[in-house]
Amino acid sequence: MSPLDEGDQLSMMPPEEKPDPLLCWLWLAHVLGPASPHAEQLVDWCDDPVRIWEERDTLAFRGAAGPAAAHRAQNPNCTPWSFRPLAAQCQRMGVRILTYDDSDYPLSLTRIPDLPLVLYCTGSPSWLNAPGRVGMVGSRRPDNYGRQAAASIGQSLARSGAVIVSGLADGLDSESHRAAVESNAPTIGVQGVPIDRTFPASNRTLRQKMEENGCVISEYAPGEEYSTKASFLQRNRLIAGLSQVLVVLEAREKSGTMSTVAHAERYQRPVYAVPGDINRDNASGTNRLIQSGRARMLLGAEDLLEPLGLTGAPEASAAPAVQGPALSAKERRVLACMKREPMSVEELASGCGIPAGALSAVLMGLVLSGYVKQLPGQRYCLL
Repeated sequence: MSPLDEGDQLSMMPPEEKPDPLLCWLWLAHVLGPASPHAEQLVDWCDDPVRIWEERDTLAFRGAAGPAAAHRAQNPNCTPWSFRPLAAQCQRMGVRILTYDDSDYPLSLTRIPDLPLVLYCTGSPSWLNAPGRVGMVGSRRPDNYGRQAAASIGQSLARSGAVIVSGLADGLDSESHRAAVESNAPTIGVQGVPIDRTFPASNRTLRQKMEENGCVISEYAPGEEYSTKASFLQRNRLIAGLSQVLVVLEAREKSGTMSTVAHAERYQRPVYAVPGDINRDNASGTNRLIQSGRARMLLGAEDLLEPLGLTGAPEASAAPAVQGPALSAKERRVLACMKREPMSVEELASGCGIPAGALSAVLMGLVLSGYVKQLPGQRYCLL
């Protein structure tokens, strides 16, 4: 059932007052559709959803959103108000709606070109911005070697403070999540189905445990129609985008796992692969990634601790607190581009797509809010 179906009995004629920004985000996400290549371009043009709704008839909107989305935006039965039932349904179900400007929206996704304007989340969304996020992916039909690698590496990473990110699918996704759960550590599941479903259904118990100390997210609203093949491939980009590094545990050369690797390369995320027996088909993909230089060889969790800035087990497994005042969309974009190492204004302007003149004002606000440190020579770094 489409989110609009439930609201057919409501009047689609907008009232005189401006619509709620949340409803505008839901409308805009529906208009663009999942994994839209125009998403980043659109929020670069305007990150105010109410203004976007008001300017949906303009050439500027058409240029930013693309002709297909611009056509869908003219549907008289598709307005922000028609998404009231969906917003109410999510509230009843305990599903958190994370919009692009929400304080818990993943900073790491704000600078990918096909970013999701809306995510649906169960559990604690604070983990989406926690440090040490490691994507772990691999075969849905692993052998014992792959399962042992997922358990060993996953548990060691989790006990060192990493947050495991995977797809909640059969096989090594489940093994990676389970390694974190058994270590009483957080893990993030990225679904390719609507947030009110669990696929496979056999992972319902695992999902419940993940939500107690972690979260599950999806691009798809409760009850939303979706194409299974397309949705899982689209889901793979979110795993890559959320992760600071991507680990391939075991995979064939031609597999869905390789689409996640391609996204990680597109987003400039480091890729690591666990080597395997050259005579095993399940290791052909990981070995080829290493041989071709597309991935670094991973022999154990300790290989990732320094790149991730992890030094040992965390003091407590609690969701990170939200720091400081609410951030604007531009401030979140700048933070997503910053590192612990000093960066110049020019480097930041190139990375986040904001002109240097406008960027200076954003940086000053981040310094005053306690997110960023200013260094001599007009250089900045994360605190």
